[in-house]
Amino acid sequence: MDLDKISQLINLFEQSSLSAMEVESPEGRLSVKRENLAPPLKSEKVAKPTTGSHKIIKSPIVGTFYRTPSVDSPPYVEVGSKVKAGEVLCTLEAMKLMNQLEAEWDCEIVAILAQHATLVQFGQPLFEVAPL
Repeated sequence: MDLDKISQLINLFEQSSLSAMEVESPEGRLSVKRENLAPPLKSEKVAKPTTGSHKIIKSPIVGTFYRTPSVDSPPYVEVGSKVKAGEVLCTLEAMKLMNQLEAEWDCEIVAILAQHATLVQFGQPLFEVAPL
């Protein structure tokens, strides 16, 4: 396979949600696999935001929402966690860059509104919090 064809195949793979790809032709064989994909945490229900004195923390970007810093780490926060301003709530991956979302004020996590390792949109509610 020529270098341009390989490059095109790799670009297509990177833009897809596939975890592995194998292409075989008379010219050769190409096999690619994603590593370090975060497995989903235990099945979690996505809560609906409530009203009242609670605030909603929304996603500032389009990206993949991760509750943990790495595959084998515990979540940054759980429902009931009390966090101080500046503490990390989650990681948002966009264009292969890991962005940490920090609390803007002291608060308690009331609900986690997005599922681990899923794509979130700009402005999508991620956390419902009660300011402290």
